[in-house]
Amino acid sequence: MAEQNDNPGQSRPSGGGSGGGSGGGGGGNRNRNRNRNRNRNRNRPASSGSGSGGSGSGQGSGGRGTGSGSAGSSAQKKGQGGGQQRSQGSGQKQNRGGNRNRSRTGSRPRPAGGGQPRTAVALAPVPAPAPVALDVQPSLGAPQVYPGEVAANRRRAIRLCAWTAVVPAVLLGVLLGVAINVIVGVVAFVVAGAAVMYGLWRLAPSVALRRIGAVPLDEDEDPRLSNMTEGLCATFGLTMPALHLVEDDTPNACALGRDARRSDLVVTSGLLRRVDPIELEGVIAHELAHVKRGDNGVSCVGITLAMLFGGERMLRRCVGESREYRADVVGASAVRYPSGLLGALQMMMQEPGPGDGSLFASPGRFGSTRWVWIDPSVGHRDDPLEEGDLDATSVRAAALNEW
Repeated sequence: MAEQNDNPGQSRPSGGGSGGGSGGGGGGNRNRNRNRNRNRNRNRPASSGSGSGGSGSGQGSGGRGTGSGSAGSSAQKKGQGGGQQRSQGSGQKQNRGGNRNRSRTGSRPRPAGGGQPRTAVALAPVPAPAPVALDVQPSLGAPQVYPGEVAANRRRAIRLCAWTAVVPAVLLGVLLGVAINVIVGVVAFVVAGAAVMYGLWRLAPSVALRRIGAVPLDEDEDPRLSNMTEGLCATFGLTMPALHLVEDDTPNACALGRDARRSDLVVTSGLLRRVDPIELEGVIAHELAHVKRGDNGVSCVGITLAMLFGGERMLRRCVGESREYRADVVGASAVRYPSGLLGALQMMMQEPGPGDGSLFASPGRFGSTRWVWIDPSVGHRDDPLEEGDLDATSVRAAALNEW
């Protein structure tokens, strides 16, 4: 006891033990606080670590004398070291959190050293829509020409040529079959039929042009007609037809030729003198509608057959009915101004009858070509209209006036 009182400045061994124990307890508390702080606040600022270290140093000051001081200083150092470690750990966690956020929001870096890139997922091809079936015979009021309509006119022309070739082919085949033998007769029938069909198809346009007395018209002779026809051909998607002129005072026009690629546009001199540009545009659009439909070839074959037998009635059966009305609808829809064609038809109806020597005054020449002209009622204004006749000029003018 005397020795302890003589050195009061030195700490007791028991006091030092308790101070160390409390310091150890302070270290245990620091570990638990550190774990709790990590779990609760991952992004806590670094200053919180120094506060925890201060509390640790306070706990370590429970000892007395030199022992308590050393324990407190060691506890303070441990608290500061723990605070620095926690601040560094929280900073690293913040960096890892930032990296995680950047990796989530940004693109993932590709592996270095030959890593294969990510392949795109192939999408199934979208199936193409099924084609819409078009009627072979569209309504008369359809504003455009359908492929089935063109094919029907082509079949009509071929059928007319085939029926025309049957008669001479049968006669020649029977004659040679009786005179020589059956095999020769069959061969003669086939060869004669094909030759007549091809000859009629090739020669019908030139025969029709000679029938109406048309002569070629150079584009320099009438630049207005040439330029307007060329512009409308671009609208219809057609090649430029050959221009022809008929020297006749009666205003009229027609479209002839073999098909849409080899067509002929025929106008009279009276038409060029009387119509204004808007009316001429309507007339040309009407004739190009015939070319677009492919019925100009039917017209040439029909004129050839009408010259051989039947006349006007044969021509009407060959070309069919309502063809002029249909061309009015297509032509007026193409130029989007029906009044031009209406004005031309009204002007034609107001004209006096054809004079002497006119093509349209000849029953033979005009009769075999009547139903291919834009005004088939020339010289027949007073004839009674047949029921359902849509080709008469007065009926078509009344229909255009309703547009």
